[in-house]
Amino acid sequence: PPAPLTVPAIAAFAVDMDGTSTTTEPLALHALEYMVRRITGRMERAAWPGLDAPRDIPFVIGTSNFRHTEFLLQRYHDALNSAAFSTSVIEAWVWTLVTMNDRQRLAEVRRNAVNCGVAALLDDEELRTACAAPPAPGACAVLMARLAQRHAGAFRPPHAGTEVAAALDVYYHRYHELLHEIEQGRGAALADELLGGGGKHLIAPMPGYGVFLCLIKGWLSDEAAAALAPLLRAVHPHDTAARDGDQAVLQRLARQFRGQPAKLALVTASIAYEAHVSMQEVMRVVREEIAAWPVAPAVRDALRENLRDYRAVFDGFATASDAWEARLKPHRDLYSLSLYQMSIPAACYQHCMAIEDTEPGIVSARAAGFGISIALPNHDTTRQNYTKASRVLHGGLPELLLDHTLFLNL
Repeated sequence: PPAPLTVPAIAAFAVDMDGTSTTTEPLALHALEYMVRRITGRMERAAWPGLDAPRDIPFVIGTSNFRHTEFLLQRYHDALNSAAFSTSVIEAWVWTLVTMNDRQRLAEVRRNAVNCGVAALLDDEELRTACAAPPAPGACAVLMARLAQRHAGAFRPPHAGTEVAAALDVYYHRYHELLHEIEQGRGAALADELLGGGGKHLIAPMPGYGVFLCLIKGWLSDEAAAALAPLLRAVHPHDTAARDGDQAVLQRLARQFRGQPAKLALVTASIAYEAHVSMQEVMRVVREEIAAWPVAPAVRDALRENLRDYRAVFDGFATASDAWEARLKPHRDLYSLSLYQMSIPAACYQHCMAIEDTEPGIVSARAAGFGISIALPNHDTTRQNYTKASRVLHGGLPELLLDHTLFLNL
């Protein structure tokens, strides 16, 4: 049952990643569109304009990547090109086996290759050599094309489930390829290329995320919190006009959490590799933002140092690598795991807040026992059903902090 919406204290927060903590949804949508282009052979916009906003986007946001891929495969099945499909999948497998270190991802690729009749690829001496001594990117691309040509004829997914799993590997290939580029410092250039410039990031904090972190961890003095009120109001999507009470609100929150810092968990349906790279990049961008905050230099330095290692910020870190694909959101497993990782006793669940941007995430948190579940829709998730949420706030974290004081009875 839901807890009273206003509580005297919050023991812990569990926050979704994509669309709530970060802006990784554009990266995921790009990779899904790339997957459809590869398996249909329609790489140019003249051949296919891309994902359709009203007919596709609502169904490829907020659940698991398997479900997103399943939907797109059904939607565009008539356009599948068997040669393009087999080539793109085998190239994805080769790239993953040669490049990735995530054990779960590697195991999934090997299993999918066997299930699709291409077990011979795994015994190919050329692939084995490349896995032992990964080639340079250019040489890897040549290897991918050569092995795809050699083994594509064996590609025979026996049923719809293995077909979806194979297509999903094409998605992961593109997604992880871009993550590797971001790790190497090419995030800004990629964002310009894929998002059209304008200073956008493929991976960046959602508005207000940095202030939220520093507040709930108890790192802000009254003076520093008051100084950040105008910045937070400026990124409020619905009400950017300064209010007289904004500074007092943040000061009350700062005092509350200095006395009782909250625990924090990240809960995401992304695999561990994606979550770790994404949060590393998010913290880097937050540190850049803090460098311009209107607080004393010593305060800026201390806050940036606190965020130097993202792993020290989180008390729980629950990802898809911690559960089976079939037990991701809306099932309770990941949120239940986050409560366990944060060592929250059941008696305190009603004083825990989950912050999500999707219906499956809200259902997952409620099923796990979170007393407060706040939905923060974004432009990609506005069509979802949020009736299970404690409250729906279209103003994101700035509204949650400034207008509702995190629903604390202060």
